[in-house]
Parts: sequence; C-alpha cells; structure tokens
Amino acid sequence: MFPNTQECYFERMKTGDHFSITFETAGKLPIDFVINDVNRNPIYSMPHTGEGSYNYVSTVEGRYSYCFKNNAPHEIVVNFNPHGPEEETFLAGHDASPAENEVRKLSHNIEEIKDHFNFMLFRNEVHEHSVSDTQKKMFNWAILQTLALAGACGWQIYYVRSLFKIRGVV
Repeated sequence: MFPNTQECYFERMKTGDHFSITFETAGKLPIDFVINDVNRNPIYSMPHTGEGSYNYVSTVEGRYSYCFKNNAPHEIVVNFNPHGPEEETFLAGHDASPAENEVRKLSHNIEEIKDHFNFMLFRNEVHEHSVSDTQKKMFNWAILQTLALAGACGWQIYYVRSLFKIRGVV
C-alpha cells in the first residue's frame, strides 16, 4: 500500500453467511483495519496493528466491506486471506452428524494453518532478502576497509623511506 492511502474490498453476503479474514503486514508495520456493514458503519476495527484475524456472521443481506489504511509515510505490504461465504459453506448450520461437524471444523482450522504458513513463507522471503542485502553491504565495506588499510600501509612505507632517503640513511 502506498503512503497515506486506504484500500477497500467488498463481499456480498446473505443473512447468516460467515466471513473470516486473516492479515499480516511485512515487518509487522502498523496499519488500520476496519470491517463495515452494508450501511458503511464499522462492525469491527483494529487500529495500528501489524496482524490480525476476524470472523463475522452477517445479520443483514448486502455488500460488506473491509478496508486497510496506511497512515505511515512509507509503503507497507499487506498479505491477507479472506474466506467469503462461498468458501465458508461448511460452517452453515445444516443437519449433520457430530462427526461431520468436527470434520468441517478441522477443515476450517487446516485452512487457517495453511494461511498462516503462507504468511510465514512470505515473512521468510522478506527476511532472506534483508539478510542477503546486509551481507552484501558488509562484504563491500570489508573490501573497502581492506583497500584503505593497504593504501595507508603503502603510504606509510613510502613516507618513512622518503624520510630516510633525505637523511641519507638508506
């Protein structure tokens, strides 16, 4: 997200539909998150947070929105995984045996684990990139220091030799 911007996404839901979302920012940088109902009234908000999740069951049919707002003066990368009504049909309260309900809950939990694992992979990529950049900078700095030290040593040898040549010792 660009600095000082807000991005909103929409879900069309019927009464009783289930919606869930998980999100995380790269580097855990803070953003504002809000879910609005069909009348654009906030249902839930999380100000200044780097990660979060929320589940909601709609009470009114219509278009709901969820928004991310970046108040920072720099870009922030946001990863989010929404699970809309079409993905959450297993949570509907239709007649099922207790075993089927447990399997549905387990399936939902596995989806959440997969989402979290994807967040972890993304975070790992960001950190690997940061570490490799730092290692390159340290290597280049070490090379520069070595060249500077070799140059200073060479200059000192030249200067000491020229001092002794002037006095006629060498």
